Amino acid sequence: MLSYFRVNDPYRMLGVFVLLILIRLPFLISGTSLSIPELSWMLVGEKLTEGDHLYIGVWDDIGPLAALIYSLIELIFNRSQTAYILLAILLTTHQSLVFNSFLLNKKAFNENTYVPAFVYVILSSFSFDFYILSPVLLSLTWILLALRNVFYRIESRSQDNRILGTGLYIGLATLCYLPSILFLLSTIMAYMLFANVSIRRYLLLLYGAALPLLIALTYFFLVDGLDAFISQYLLSFRTLARQFLIPPLSLLYISIVPLIFLIISLYKVSQIRRFTNQQSKLQQIMFINIIATAATLFFVNDLAPYHLLPFVPPVAFFVTHFLLSIRRFIFAELTTALFTILLVLNGYAFLYGFFSLYSIFNTADLMVQETLYDDEVRGKKVLVLGDQLSIYREAKLATPYLDWQISKRALTSVDYFENLSEIYHNFSQDMPELIVDLESVMPQLQSRIPLLENAYQVQAGSNGQLYQLKQGEEN
Repeated sequence: MLSYFRVNDPYRMLGVFVLLILIRLPFLISGTSLSIPELSWMLVGEKLTEGDHLYIGVWDDIGPLAALIYSLIELIFNRSQTAYILLAILLTTHQSLVFNSFLLNKKAFNENTYVPAFVYVILSSFSFDFYILSPVLLSLTWILLALRNVFYRIESRSQDNRILGTGLYIGLATLCYLPSILFLLSTIMAYMLFANVSIRRYLLLLYGAALPLLIALTYFFLVDGLDAFISQYLLSFRTLARQFLIPPLSLLYISIVPLIFLIISLYKVSQIRRFTNQQSKLQQIMFINIIATAATLFFVNDLAPYHLLPFVPPVAFFVTHFLLSIRRFIFAELTTALFTILLVLNGYAFLYGFFSLYSIFNTADLMVQETLYDDEVRGKKVLVLGDQLSIYREAKLATPYLDWQISKRALTSVDYFENLSEIYHNFSQDMPELIVDLESVMPQLQSRIPLLENAYQVQAGSNGQLYQLKQGEEN
């Protein structure tokens, strides 16, 4: 396997693409594993296709560029998980091509090879939620393009447009996934340590990174959503409590195999003395990239395995060095086969509980589960007052109140006229057919807002958790 991708032949990328499809084919065929974040992204895209504005017509901490992409997907494919998986395959293939291309151009290894692309797609398969089109995966495309420009700058041949482009790529990545802004710091550090960059060009880099953000700020200012954009997205790491969709220890269990290979690779690279000066600089830049990626984990609101995706490029870089350093053909092939099998098996083992892994890794909080309300909400416009997004699997979201952490502050602060006025407006514009009240919020709302008191009645036998819209009260 290693020898096949070791050949400097562009057609080896076709093999990379086929390999990626084969790895993800069981996940694609099964079609039974929908994650909570994935459902949330679909609901956001769905609301935006109805003409709502992000952070105004749908409350969530998703990045605006990612939300725009999901709205386009929903417009074409209408909540199709298959479409998200296939698009993720195409995007991962493109990323592996970009990654391999700039490593080839910069002579990062002692031989020209397509092993980096191969290792990239294998590492992109070590967790099951790497297979979906997450905002992290979207942002990683821009981060790779920025990293390519940093590599070019190390040779001191980069022009102003490439410096500006680096900043733009980081800015676009930040609009997909907020913690990506930390890669601006790692880029500045790389320039300070390994390139002769003038103050003017540092300012150009900062301007490039700020430009996409300024455009977003201008847009939300024009649609009267600037405060919402700042509070729900830009300051979300401060205003929202961290949620662990999986325990941190389980995240370590998921990462143990690539972590072992990374440690071995770093040790092997440190023992090799035949690298050029440029290759050594590239290795140090990739190590800085690992540190920056680790720092992003402290700023995520809903910790899940897919947040580990930015580790893929630097880890792939060092693992490639390790595999190419193995001189004996048989040992190199066996090590590559072991690496491939362990990583691919790792992705499915934690999803389906192979080897009794349910005892150490429970996906209940990460995956969409069956609920008591599935039959009641199927095909209806629904509002869930509580933190149980699984209920929306067979339903549509009514009103903007998607993210409960963001919504509950407004829905439970009914002593303020401004909040009551906003709640009245949001409900009157988009009346849910059914309200699932898991937090006992509706009685308080009905006591303050006559519209809700007159329009909804408690459904019999629901213990006060289901509120049915009365006939004749539809919008």
